[in-house]
Amino acid sequence: MRLPPLPRWLAGNRRRQTIAAGAGVSLVLVIAVVSLLAAGAFSDDGSPAPGLTATRTPAPTPTAASTPTPPPTEPTLLNGRLVYPEQLPEIQARLPLAIMFDNIVEARPQVGLDKADLVFEAVAEGGITRFLAVFWSDKPGRVLAVRSSRTYYLDWAAGLDAIYVHWGSARSSNPAADVPSALSSLGLRDFDGIRMAQPYFGRDPDRAAPHDGIADTDAMWELAATNGWDGPPAIEAWQFKDDEPQRAGAEDARVSTTIDLGFGRSLSSSYTVRWEYDQKTNGYLRRQGGEPHRDGGSGERIQARNVAVMVTSVRSADDGTGHLLYDTIGFGEAVVFQDGLAIPGTWSKPDPHSRIRFFDEGGREIAFNRGQTWIEVLSFAEPLLY
Repeated sequence: MRLPPLPRWLAGNRRRQTIAAGAGVSLVLVIAVVSLLAAGAFSDDGSPAPGLTATRTPAPTPTAASTPTPPPTEPTLLNGRLVYPEQLPEIQARLPLAIMFDNIVEARPQVGLDKADLVFEAVAEGGITRFLAVFWSDKPGRVLAVRSSRTYYLDWAAGLDAIYVHWGSARSSNPAADVPSALSSLGLRDFDGIRMAQPYFGRDPDRAAPHDGIADTDAMWELAATNGWDGPPAIEAWQFKDDEPQRAGAEDARVSTTIDLGFGRSLSSSYTVRWEYDQKTNGYLRRQGGEPHRDGGSGERIQARNVAVMVTSVRSADDGTGHLLYDTIGFGEAVVFQDGLAIPGTWSKPDPHSRIRFFDEGGREIAFNRGQTWIEVLSFAEPLLY
């Protein structure tokens, strides 16, 4: 006899559906019991086998929502960067290190510039600039390439109550250009690589002298502490503010997205500088000699939150060496670049131990964005393009 297909057989009779369902349940129970017997779940008399207990998976314990880490709140004196209250005592316990950096092509890339609070750039001789990089809120470790000093950098270091770090000094028959005389008259504390060796100074074997000088900032801060050269520095802070990139959208805004500095050379030389405003970060990216300027340690592009250009008189020391003299004390024209804007105004430094300050055309002190600032020093005869 030919049996009808199962779906049709079930569909024709409700009683058949009930029987089929019951049979399905019975079959499942039989399979389950057989499986348990095969696994030894029951003893010979049918009672549960010893050692086998049913367990319930505990429900997961609800965890409390994590408390977000509060933002840092304490501004540092040199660059206004916010740090946590527990970080501030360590920073304030030391004095800033103002370190001379070589910038001749053979000294590039420099190491540690990206960790400086503040950087001054001015021509040393022959249109070749050097940097005075000031470190305080961050600890860069070993930096290079360290080079010799010039008197005008001393005035900027003195205004920050900093320890001046250099490798050698310019000597001159003109007292205004003679660094040993200036160090003495200013009472400036200094570390000199000519007089000191490891662990404070060293040389990079992969670079040619004299562009290979290394300074170890950790060792120097330890030595400074043993000398009693402790912080906090006796300086007044600049005014600082949060970033305001929206200012560039104002109707009367003086928008400026590039800054070109020649330092007495054509804009195609290895020593010309271009700063490019980066809207995404509200910072200024540095180019040098047409190439992105990167730190040789981190590989990061040098970026400033503010670029302040000060204009002053520059003249020869007339000592047969090519040394220059800058008017660092007094006041002069300036342009501050921040938030994508150019803010014309003036700079002022009443005496060597005062911090240089910048004011807008209305005489109000300019508040700087928090982070690294570069101060570019030009002569009156130097064009500034922006």
